Amino acid sequence: MKSCDKCPDSACCRDVTVGIDEPETIKDWDEIRWMVAHQNVMVYLDNEDDWVVEFKTDCTKLEDNGKCKIYNNRPHMCSNHSPENCVFYGEGDVWKLKFETIEEVEKHIKEKVKPKMIKKLEKDLEKAKKWLE
Repeated sequence: MKSCDKCPDSACCRDVTVGIDEPETIKDWDEIRWMVAHQNVMVYLDNEDDWVVEFKTDCTKLEDNGKCKIYNNRPHMCSNHSPENCVFYGEGDVWKLKFETIEEVEKHIKEKVKPKMIKKLEKDLEKAKKWLE
């Protein structure tokens, strides 16, 4: 059985992850640019196709040895977290796509997002032209 006792660096206690909606608009992508402009923030598409923003920050209840100071009274989110889902026990990266800098987001927008958006707009324009005939 997997146990938190084997984890060398309290991996689950060193970040906060929050799900976000899939970016679809220019505004959505600009928000991702804004997020990763901050220190210790990463946005990624995980292996289950969920979009996540991760704030890399240690829990204030960690002792120097990595143990939890409030283990018996820790938040439900902590006690409910299974070692089976811990990154320490995982194999490979937890993300398919990740961004840690504005430059990475902008490169992705330029190479992947913008061409898709333009293609969709061109298709919509063609439909509109036919509709008006």
